[in-house]
Amino acid sequence: MLVSHFFPPMGGGGVQRVTKFVKYLDDCGWRTTVISGRPEDYWMRDDTLLADLPASASVERTAAASGISVLRRLRPAARGSGAASASRRSSRVFGLLRRAASWTLVPDTYVGWKPFALRAAQAVLVRDPPAVILSSGPPETNHLVGLALRRATGLPWLADFRDPWFGIHLHPAPTAWHRARHARLEGAVLREASAVTCTTTWLRDLLCDRAPRPIAHLQVIRNGFDPADFPPPPPPRAPDTPLRLLHTGMLTLTRSAEGLLAAIARLHTREPELRGAFEVELVGARESRNDAAAAAPELAGCVQVRDYVPHRQAIAAMQAADVLVLIKHVEPRFRGLIPGKLYEYMGAGRPILALVPESEAADLVRDLGWGEVAPPDDPEAIAAALRRLLAAKRSGRLVESYAMRGREQFERRSQAESLAALLAVIAPPGR
Repeated sequence: MLVSHFFPPMGGGGVQRVTKFVKYLDDCGWRTTVISGRPEDYWMRDDTLLADLPASASVERTAAASGISVLRRLRPAARGSGAASASRRSSRVFGLLRRAASWTLVPDTYVGWKPFALRAAQAVLVRDPPAVILSSGPPETNHLVGLALRRATGLPWLADFRDPWFGIHLHPAPTAWHRARHARLEGAVLREASAVTCTTTWLRDLLCDRAPRPIAHLQVIRNGFDPADFPPPPPPRAPDTPLRLLHTGMLTLTRSAEGLLAAIARLHTREPELRGAFEVELVGARESRNDAAAAAPELAGCVQVRDYVPHRQAIAAMQAADVLVLIKHVEPRFRGLIPGKLYEYMGAGRPILALVPESEAADLVRDLGWGEVAPPDDPEAIAAALRRLLAAKRSGRLVESYAMRGREQFERRSQAESLAALLAVIAPPGR
């Protein structure tokens, strides 16, 4: 039984890991029942992802009294008026709502989904009892559902951490009481889970430090890409065409394209002959301040902003670009995270402009020769990286200059095989 509020036909990067687990665990002899939220309670949808689900899988989609479900019902777009884009939300409004939620909703805005998820899980336990429970977060409410099921049934339980715990490490808790509450909940999950998986070595070390006792089975299973999603790419664009840069995915309050856009604006201002040398496409859900940055006069005709598109269309856009832009949070508490999009970019086989602080993500891009690295909040460093990429493009050696070494180790099938082996340890066959 997989507990994951985010699951197809919901869209966005948060569904990819669990969807590919379900797809390839089937080949490893594991049949999955998923407990998830309803797609209408989320702001991104991608029905094409349903094609990844094997026939053996079943999905129980439940209602959710979550913050985002309430917000969608209040927005004009959610009522069908077309007054607002479903892929854009107000940076100011969402920031206020997030701060309010940090005071009232612990561990996250999806805590209202917990009773609905437990009710659906109880029905599955009667109808089709699982051998093991798997929860994957964020949101951390998924792990609280897994914890409750573990306590109620005694079944083996694997907690998969895609990111660190919400309240302590990503978004500051407003009071000491809130911090203590988050710590108790996180500690209970780490103490009672039969096994724990995570996506980076940094997160592994962090969980070890946070755990109230040694974790018996703790394993890094990185994010990755599915070669089946990527058709043969088109040939590289001609050297005399503009350098086309693409960012796909969510741009948020703490991860924006402003540094990239400021760098290009500076190049245009200082060197007018470079006007027309760059094309930027931002595809995906975003906070509104990214639209404001893209509308700067210095960027006229340079930037195209598009709403969220299905995964297959996003891949086609990646393969049509010259360079893929990765943007990562700059604040210290985010630095150990590796965005799942990095691995998707590997699959597309295009050079990467990684706008990230010094971190594990920077090391991967630099050490394996996948592209250029610059701090996301340093327009001068970004401009220098853009110059190097443009020079490689104009020489006709852009792809050759950034050879994608070592991609095979990040394929989704091998990751699911690692997960299946761990599941077999905590829930051996014949249980």
